[in-house]
Amino acid sequence: MRFPTILLALAGTLILAGCDSPSLISLDPAATDQDAVFDATLLGTWEAGQGGDLCIFRRGAGNAYTVTYVSDDSSRKFDARLFQAGQARLLDLSPQDSDDFQIPGHTLIRILASSGSLRWTYLDSAWLRQQAAQELPNRARDNDKMLLTAAAAPLRGFLAKYAADDRAHGDVAEWQRLQ
Repeated sequence: MRFPTILLALAGTLILAGCDSPSLISLDPAATDQDAVFDATLLGTWEAGQGGDLCIFRRGAGNAYTVTYVSDDSSRKFDARLFQAGQARLLDLSPQDSDDFQIPGHTLIRILASSGSLRWTYLDSAWLRQQAAQELPNRARDNDKMLLTAAAAPLRGFLAKYAADDRAHGDVAEWQRLQ
């Protein structure tokens, strides 16, 4: 399968999940089981606005989470690991379902501290993609999508260096706790 087809499949997977389509995806996880930390305050049901989409965090195996995203009448499940990279708390999110025609990618999300709400943003800005293009193995497509092909250790080093910079992400979404 050619690279553009794989990248489109990865982006399509996240679009079908009802999420914005992140423009920076990693082929390998950034967080290993040993890197993952558990934060019980993430557990529960979070809502985007009144009557909006839902995001349900449950405890997975070890320090992992199972995240269910519900939008309209559809839902999608993800595996997630929370980890620290430098000054940034990050979530490595990957879809649970896959088939022989999809390669599950890892989306990197920055979790921002807030009392009573879940504030998050994709790490996928044009500035961050430019840094990644110079420092990590990658496959770029149309200057707005990039698949990182770096192994976990170099990827974590890159994230420790850049993830806390406000230029590394776009708009911050804020979700309110329901349960």
